[in-house]
Amino acid sequence: MISFAAAFGWLALAALAIPIAIHLIRRRAARDVPFAALAWLAARTPPRRQWRLDDRWLLAVRLLLIALLAALLAEPLWRSSGKADTAAVYVAPGIDANAARAAIDAPLADWHWLAAGAPSLDHPAPAADPRMLQSLIRELDRELPAATKLSIVVPTELAGLDGERLRLGREVVWRSLPAVSVSQELAPAAQPFRIAIRTASDQPVAASVARALSAAWQAAGIAIEVDEQPLGVPISKDSGLLIVSGSELDEATQALASNGLNLLLGDPDAKTGEVLLRDADGQPLLRRQAARIYALAGPLDPVAWPALLDPQLPAALLKLLRPAVPPRDRAPAVSVAPLRAAVDSAGPARPLTPWFALAIALLWLIERLLATRRRSEAT
Repeated sequence: MISFAAAFGWLALAALAIPIAIHLIRRRAARDVPFAALAWLAARTPPRRQWRLDDRWLLAVRLLLIALLAALLAEPLWRSSGKADTAAVYVAPGIDANAARAAIDAPLADWHWLAAGAPSLDHPAPAADPRMLQSLIRELDRELPAATKLSIVVPTELAGLDGERLRLGREVVWRSLPAVSVSQELAPAAQPFRIAIRTASDQPVAASVARALSAAWQAAGIAIEVDEQPLGVPISKDSGLLIVSGSELDEATQALASNGLNLLLGDPDAKTGEVLLRDADGQPLLRRQAARIYALAGPLDPVAWPALLDPQLPAALLKLLRPAVPPRDRAPAVSVAPLRAAVDSAGPARPLTPWFALAIALLWLIERLLATRRRSEAT
């Protein structure tokens, strides 16, 4: 099957009018032939002038030459449609080969690993690289013949997703199986929640409460890094939360708050601001005094303020104070099955440009021979 990569090249077909016009303008002129008895013939009305095409073989060769030049500009490609009964199965590395063969009923199919070079499934499994799966599947859709029945076996959870749903130009049998092994080095690294604790040296209880909150968040499975220093020590820009025992903030700390740092203050004098948390009796537990500045309604001392002993408080605080988690690049395979779309999946393409160029060269030689013979006959 022949297709064309640059269809606009066919606009060159408008040049077909050029050789036709040349043949009409430069047609052979009629010659007078003396005849002895012409005077005895009766006068007749001269025949009407008619447009006539001379040297029709030369004209046909020139028209065909221009048509081939237009086809060459359109970049002709040859695509093999393949046999209608062919099938191919590609299995993502990390999945057991025997389990994949049992999941897909295609005994006569060609089995390959879904990896660079498409090695046979009989070979050892290549290293798993989840980041390449989507691009490899798109490449298969472009390169396989259109009649090939494609089946793909992937892990139940896909990693390395690029944010765009797969859209293929063919129907695909999509199966997901549990992976035997997962490449840990390619798993997205969880960014730790960095907490800075700044308390006065004469307030050891406040520092203990801050450490207890951090320990409760760590026990919930949150990766946390704690930077505990006395008041006045600079705070890293990478910190996500600052726990301070007092309500006084220097200009540098306020500047960090305006740039994304959350501040948690133990301020018993906090009476203003939006109430975000309340205890079982309806009393305020946490207020938002300003953007990213939160104040507990009591000191960081469980004896002076028993509300700190509420077991639900650490989780509620973390939900409010932890920065938004970036989008995951993982999703269940069943939720990202390829969609059918109008994209090119006509199979591998081979350029026909050299063959068209050869045909054009041969036609040009024929055209020169015919044109030379015409001139010799005219003389």
